[in-house]
Amino acid sequence: MKDVIFDDALKGGYTDIEVANQVEETVDYKQVATLGVESLVAAIFGILGFFWKPFIIASLLGLVLGILAKRKIMRAPDEISGGTLTTVALALSGVLFVTSIGWQAYSFYYSAPPGYAVLPFDNMALDKDGKVAEEILALDGHKVYIEGYMYPTKQHAGIENFTLVRTLGHCQFCSPGTNPADMIGVTMERGQTVKFRANKLVAVGGVLSVNPDFKDQPGMIPYTMKASVFR
Repeated sequence: MKDVIFDDALKGGYTDIEVANQVEETVDYKQVATLGVESLVAAIFGILGFFWKPFIIASLLGLVLGILAKRKIMRAPDEISGGTLTTVALALSGVLFVTSIGWQAYSFYYSAPPGYAVLPFDNMALDKDGKVAEEILALDGHKVYIEGYMYPTKQHAGIENFTLVRTLGHCQFCSPGTNPADMIGVTMERGQTVKFRANKLVAVGGVLSVNPDFKDQPGMIPYTMKASVFR
């Protein structure tokens, strides 16, 4: 009789331990926040935003998914894990979103568009004989991108033609002896107009035309441009 009681006690104890282990395993298991994982994946794709503008949306999507994941984890912290992963995804998405937009803005305003050769005004100086340099003659008919200042005009908007000059001093204190290589006659592509920007550096891109015989043509300058880019 005693053996039966002892055996039953052992069975009960074994059963209690097994149930406790099952309960403990159930409590320890947490579902990983799916939105957090998706946020991290979107952030990784957001790296491409430095190269292609549409991918900036990926980092923005990573931010939205990360915020939603954080809210879901906060509502059920005992059931959903992945807080650290979501935090990393949020931080990465935020940094990529801001920096990729900044880089694209910098590229737009301060670098030449694809297919345009950067041409500083200083490189366009005439040689010691007052002739256009050979390297500039080679750019005739090619797309160039150059920075300068707009020569003041009475018109302030809807400008189709203007003169781009090398320095602000040239704009304000021009004289008959001004170096003709310090200016470019710009004509905007048909249908495009610009606003006058006083005392501000502008960038213009277009097809350069070089006139090596400008000295034999009174009132002519060596450089003109058909522009399609104005920044």
